[in-house]
Amino acid sequence: MGRQYAAQLTDDGRSLADAATEPLDPPEERRALARDCASHVEEHAPSLLDELRGIADATGIDAELVATVPLALDAEAGCSLVAVSGERTATGTPLFGRNHDFFPSFQDFATLYRTAPADGLASIGCSCVYVGRCDGVNEAGLAIGFAEVPPHEFEPGIPWQLAIRAVLDSCRSTEEAISFLESIPHATTVNFLAADAAGDIALVEASPDRVAATRPSGDHVSVTREFHTESMREAYQSTDRTPDDCARRQTVEAWFADQERPVSPADLQTAMGDPDTGMCWPVSDDGDPRSTIWSWVIDPADASGYLAADSPIDTPYEPIEIGSE
Repeated sequence: MGRQYAAQLTDDGRSLADAATEPLDPPEERRALARDCASHVEEHAPSLLDELRGIADATGIDAELVATVPLALDAEAGCSLVAVSGERTATGTPLFGRNHDFFPSFQDFATLYRTAPADGLASIGCSCVYVGRCDGVNEAGLAIGFAEVPPHEFEPGIPWQLAIRAVLDSCRSTEEAISFLESIPHATTVNFLAADAAGDIALVEASPDRVAATRPSGDHVSVTREFHTESMREAYQSTDRTPDDCARRQTVEAWFADQERPVSPADLQTAMGDPDTGMCWPVSDDGDPRSTIWSWVIDPADASGYLAADSPIDTPYEPIEIGSE
C-alpha cells in the first residue's frame, strides 16, 4: 500500500514533500520522539510501519524521515464531532458528523483516502498526513473521529492519527474500538468519538496515563476539545473549560433542542456546516486563524458518507462511498 501511494503521487506529478505537512528534515529531537513512538506502533499496529517503509522504498527517501511526519506530527487541531442515535434520526439508524477545524493553509494537504488493506477492512477517511487518518468509516459500519484536548504535549506512544487508522483497519464495532483504544499507550490528550452500524456510540477520552470510555445517556452527543469526564478534566486537561463552555457545542445543542422532527443526513449537514446554527468554525477576527477545512456526515449503517471537501460554508456536501472513485 505504501508503494502504491508513492506511485500515485508520481502519477499525479507530485512528490512526497507535497503531501507532507512538515519538512522532511525534522530536527533530531523530533526524530527521537518518532523513534520512541514507532516502538509502540510496532507492537500494536505493525502494518502501518510496513506501509511507511513501502513509501520510503518507492521514493528513495530515508525511512526514518518518512516515518517522522506521521509519528511525531506537531499540529494542534480543534475539531467538532456529533453522533446521533437511531432513536432521533429519520432513518432509524445512527448518524455521525465531524468537522476538521484547523489552519486553512493545511487544506493543501487535506486528502480523501480510500483504503483497502488485504488483511483488514476497507474504509474511507480524510487526513492531512499520509498513512494516518483524522476520521472515517469502514466497511463494517464503524465511524470514528478525534478532537485534540489541551495541553498540546507529546509523549512516546501512538499518535491519534495512527490510532484512528488502526481502528478503521481492524475494528468492526464500537466495542472493539474501545478495547483497542484502551489497550494502547496514547501520545497525547485526545477525545475519540465512535459510532457503529448497530447504534452503539461511545466517547473515549485518552491521555498518556489513562483512558476513560463512556456511553452518552441521551439521543445525541457533541464533542469538542474538552473532556466530559470530570476526573479526566481535573487530571489531564490544561484548561478549566467544561464541554458547556464551548461556543460551538452550545450552538449545536441549541440546534438539536429546536428540532421537532427526526434528524436526516441533510439536517445534520446543516448542524455541522452552518456557522450561525451549527458547529462550523469560520475564520474569525479574534486572532485564532483556524477554520473548518473539511466536514463529514456519515451513515454508519450504510458505511458511506457525505463530504464537504473544503469549508462547508462554501462547499456542498457530496456523497462518498467506500468502493467508488
